Amino acid sequence: MENSIDSKINSARDGVTQIGNNLRADAHAAIDKVADKVPPTTDRLANSAHNGVDKVADGVSKVADTVESTSDRLIARGKQVSASCKALTESGRSHVRASPAISVLLAAAAGYGISKLLSSRSAK
Repeated sequence: MENSIDSKINSARDGVTQIGNNLRADAHAAIDKVADKVPPTTDRLANSAHNGVDKVADGVSKVADTVESTSDRLIARGKQVSASCKALTESGRSHVRASPAISVLLAAAAGYGISKLLSSRSAK
């Protein structure tokens, strides 16, 4: 399951990076196409447009980096939660193995209590 989440996060990050690269290339191509058809006085405007596209692309790169660092933290947190759940499960198993009679009584009492709570709600 962790590999599936990791691969989805990596796929999303790669997709954002690819979109940023594609947008940058497409914008530069469009600017160059327009600049070729217009008199040289537009060179200054084309340079400004290129700078603007570069700033936007840098912003997309920063967002991709932020997504990557956040995904790394989430993956680490997920691994911690998984380890905690495994430890809790093993602790429960050891308690049941140590005293099975008490475990059965506690489970029966919890089931009885839950049934009473649920039956009182349905009666209202």
